[in-house]
Amino acid sequence: MSAALGLQAKQKQTLQLSLRLWLPLLQAPLQDLETVFKEHSYDNPFLEYNSSFESSYNSSGLIEEINTYKESFYEKVSNQIDAPLFPTPNSQNVAMEILDNIDSDGYFDGDTETIAVKCNTTKEFVESIRQRFAYIDPCGVGAYDMIECFEFQLSQLNVDTELSQLIEKMIKNLKGIDKYHKHHRFEEATQIIKKFKSPPAIDYQEDNEYIVPDFFVDVDEDISVRINHSYYPDIVIKDPFKSKNDELKYKLKEARDLVNLLELRKSTLYKLVLIIVERQMGFFIGSELKPMTMAQVAEEIGFEESTISRAVSNKYIKCDRGIFSLKSFFTNAVSKNLSSSEVKHFIQNLVENEDHDEPLTDQDLVEKVMQRYNMNMVRRTITKYRKQLEIPSSKERKKIYKVRS
Repeated sequence: MSAALGLQAKQKQTLQLSLRLWLPLLQAPLQDLETVFKEHSYDNPFLEYNSSFESSYNSSGLIEEINTYKESFYEKVSNQIDAPLFPTPNSQNVAMEILDNIDSDGYFDGDTETIAVKCNTTKEFVESIRQRFAYIDPCGVGAYDMIECFEFQLSQLNVDTELSQLIEKMIKNLKGIDKYHKHHRFEEATQIIKKFKSPPAIDYQEDNEYIVPDFFVDVDEDISVRINHSYYPDIVIKDPFKSKNDELKYKLKEARDLVNLLELRKSTLYKLVLIIVERQMGFFIGSELKPMTMAQVAEEIGFEESTISRAVSNKYIKCDRGIFSLKSFFTNAVSKNLSSSEVKHFIQNLVENEDHDEPLTDQDLVEKVMQRYNMNMVRRTITKYRKQLEIPSSKERKKIYKVRS
């Protein structure tokens, strides 16, 4: 009996070790793999890695496969709508609806009751999910206004109760903030408030992010998919100890697991990309994306939907049309064979070619979409798509056009 219990404990320990290593390794961006294995090698005497990063430089010292990519505000936030903060499909669905109702400044301008009806849940549950946005970067996103934005940012600070209470009072009475000047911690609180950002999305776009494509998709007489092996570190298992205690045996197993899991990452992502390319074949030869959900792909590949979400996070494909995140290939169906991506592309073209003196309103856009695709659609959906595309409202665009002219 004791032997059986010991075996079960060992199997559970092995599973826990593999899961602890697997999910971060699967989710890590390609260019971060070297850092991941470097950190593991610091405390694992059996693990040795050889960086292949240098081989990716050409004679001019430039990285051939690296591309300049500016992550949109929508992508930045949506990438964080995942466990553990949003652990269930329901909470993730509500969170995405909330995101669709966040403006370009980062403030929530939607209606929780409307979202509750759409998601078949309660207004209280929607509000509880919105409150979790306080833990999302950029901090303050999802707040109703500047005061709540500051409160979100305050909640993430490690300050004592006295200082926190003072700051909260000052936030709620910013116009009369001087009334607290006699408090012995007034200057300390003031300095903290000065560091708060409003609107919360004010500087998220300031820096360009350099990314490395995980896969190359080549279109010739046929379509081929290539893994970008250049940025995968070469891992070596060395065995410098003749005798091993339990701790060393654990470290040796960890090193071997890391090697196996690195190969599993490659094969898992390769299968995933093959499915994406197969289902979105038309896109790679110049057409629009077709409806495709993570749930559909998860069922085909044999993983949980949450695992697919982690797998596609921060992963990219480079093809003749440019460089695209894997997440961008998942698009909901507006009708049987029409994806939201195609409708967004149509809206983008309409705005790019609109009359600058009389920009198209959301109502104009919805009428043109219904005429183009011979279908019914509500204005709120078009407004949501416009915000996802980060296109200002017709009034804001008119002001921009006047400034540029």
